[in-house]
Amino acid sequence: MALKKMTNKNPKISGKLIQGAQKAAFFTGLSWVQQQCREKIGFVPFPGTLNLEIKRSDVELLKNISDRFWEELIPEDETFCSAKILPIVIKDIKGAVILLEKAVNIHGSPVIEILAPVKLRQVLGLNDGDMVDIRIDRNMKKKNPCFHVDAVLFDLDGTLIDSIESYYRIVEIALEKMKLPTVSRKTIFMAAKNDTFNWDMVLPDVPGCSQKKTAAKARKMIEKIYPEQFLKNVKPFPDTGKIIQQLFDHNIKIGIVTSTPKKNIHDKLEILKQAGISNLIDSVISDEDVERKKPFPDPLILCRDRMGFSSNQCVYVGDMGIDIIAGKSAGMKTIGILTGFETRKGLEDKKPDAIIESISELPGVLGI
Repeated sequence: MALKKMTNKNPKISGKLIQGAQKAAFFTGLSWVQQQCREKIGFVPFPGTLNLEIKRSDVELLKNISDRFWEELIPEDETFCSAKILPIVIKDIKGAVILLEKAVNIHGSPVIEILAPVKLRQVLGLNDGDMVDIRIDRNMKKKNPCFHVDAVLFDLDGTLIDSIESYYRIVEIALEKMKLPTVSRKTIFMAAKNDTFNWDMVLPDVPGCSQKKTAAKARKMIEKIYPEQFLKNVKPFPDTGKIIQQLFDHNIKIGIVTSTPKKNIHDKLEILKQAGISNLIDSVISDEDVERKKPFPDPLILCRDRMGFSSNQCVYVGDMGIDIIAGKSAGMKTIGILTGFETRKGLEDKKPDAIIESISELPGVLGI
């Protein structure tokens, strides 16, 4: 499986971002393309591709990569062309170079198209003319382990609903309205890493007012901001409804274990109604249901018991290190998901059983 003419471990290709023909969204939206991408490279592609104009030398580099590194997308009928896909990484986001057999010939064209589970232009803040690096990782063939369970327990924020940006904005707006210094998002992230938000990391010393009183004022301010910023802006992740329905159809029970306060849980479950799945959830454990919260295993164990399962029948899916710690402490399989606060490195440090880019990869890990 050696790469001809490639001596570095993770060879890179650089290309200039250009406008494409706007035809890829149709192809990548086809059900058979999405299913085979999920099975063969571990994600469902966002409709459309990123187009990079590359050097002729990089065309040769791709040409010399062993066929063993490419996966083939096989059409359901003869009206569609086949394609090859090569797993790559672009700024820590899993992706793939796609070569359509009839529409694109990489050996004669300096333009390649990139698939990813997200809209790369938006997520990476890219514009036409920007130079973009992709990395061909020879370890990309290593897939997550596949294991079978009877119940999947989910965290909520950053796992089933796309709420992280709203959390950042709520804290930022609260500081602005209180005329307090802004802080970096890294600081907000660090303050949110544990089950209880650490206001001491965010709030400055205010003359004549204790830190406790300042934190109380900030919480009251957030209660005012929350309905406008959170409930109106937060949505389920695009594949949440489809994947939960798929689990249900395979007779896999579904639970939610969240640190959300009980007073807000109804609002968040209303958000899940947008995905048509609130009636498929067997048990919901929120903040006040247990005395000891994550990273202790207590809320997961309570959810497991209410659903009538043992720990070895369950997997817990979450976006934070405390989710992985809690799941392991409860004796469950654990899956880290990269749609929330935590980085891949942060999740890897906690050693989950698998890490997925988004919920769309979950069926592949569960073998369904």
